[in-house]
Amino acid sequence: MFKKCFCSIAFRGEPLEAIIPKLAAIGYDGIEVWGNHLGGRSDADVLALRKLATENRLDIEVLSPYFWLTRDLPELEAQSLATAARFVHLATLLGAPKIRTFVDAGPDGIGSAAATPAHWNRAVGHLKTITAMAPGILFAMETHAHTLADTPASTLRLLDRVGAPNLKVLYQPEASHTIENYRRLRPHVVHLHLQNTGANGGPGYLEEGLVDFPGLFRELAADGYAASLSVEYCWPGVTWTRAQSAYAYLMAKSAMGAA
Repeated sequence: MFKKCFCSIAFRGEPLEAIIPKLAAIGYDGIEVWGNHLGGRSDADVLALRKLATENRLDIEVLSPYFWLTRDLPELEAQSLATAARFVHLATLLGAPKIRTFVDAGPDGIGSAAATPAHWNRAVGHLKTITAMAPGILFAMETHAHTLADTPASTLRLLDRVGAPNLKVLYQPEASHTIENYRRLRPHVVHLHLQNTGANGGPGYLEEGLVDFPGLFRELAADGYAASLSVEYCWPGVTWTRAQSAYAYLMAKSAMGAA
């Protein structure tokens, strides 16, 4: 049975000290910590968060910073490498096994169809540097538009060119999701992001939207997926009632695997 997590980005206005016990009370197994929630914290602060999570029996599963690894933007490249080093340190303190890894970030990122050889070489070089920082941590490369990991083929190309055993895939089903896309990447998937796509093309809640989540969960049950996933509601206005209904949805779907 998969590990059910929730990403703290949904409640960006609340501190982790408030979020962790609320998620535990709902029943979640773990938390994906939005990188900004860890900004400016001392090591003592971070260790206190780990203690709080342990006391609430909530695993700190994934840390989610932002990287810009593709474009010729020296300041952002340097910032990204410094962020990677910082989050390796934070992951070690928190006992988090995975770091969400964007190849690029933002709507002006470079997609695989537009990328030049220089874009590919730059991203591959940076990914090699980052994964070498912590061979024992899994760097879960997110499949996402406006990045080189925007198709199964381009994601597999990145994995092959980087050649790091700890570079894995965070699969995010979007409106273009098909079971075949998931199957192509499945051997490398260590985490999933779940949010739906609304009828207007914008984001939506799990039980409301265009993505074939019933089909995906049938596939997860059939192939015995036992890694983690996060509900990632990253838009304003998310309520704790929505976090509760997402958990109920996941519980209903996880029962498919036990049937």
